[in-house]
Amino acid sequence: MSLGNGMGFRLGAALLLVMAGLLCLLGCSPLENQARDTAAALSGAIVAAQSKYEARCTANSGLEICQVINRAVSGENALVTAVETYCGWSVAVAPPDPAAKCVPVKSAEAALRAAIANAAAMTIQIKGAL
Repeated sequence: MSLGNGMGFRLGAALLLVMAGLLCLLGCSPLENQARDTAAALSGAIVAAQSKYEARCTANSGLEICQVINRAVSGENALVTAVETYCGWSVAVAPPDPAAKCVPVKSAEAALRAAIANAAAMTIQIKGAL
């Protein structure tokens, strides 16, 4: 979130999520679909938590929930990077070409699975605070 960024981050995260979803519609494997669904769930939880805790976190970013939200944002970013790596897309060029097809890089599968698991755990943690 970086709580100070407010609406700009939310819009950026929403755009990134839409781009990832559109790319997956072009031919995703079950693992990519799982990553997309997990990213969507985490993004929704983050946005809800940001809305609920924005005033408190702006006043005191050291609160536990604020730290959880910030870690979740980092986890979401890590998941996006893991998908890009797994699909063989450049992590330096944003957003990826909408016509790009995922060409799974098997050596990146374990990292993607770990990122999915971490994002799912963060989603549960945030939802518990809502």
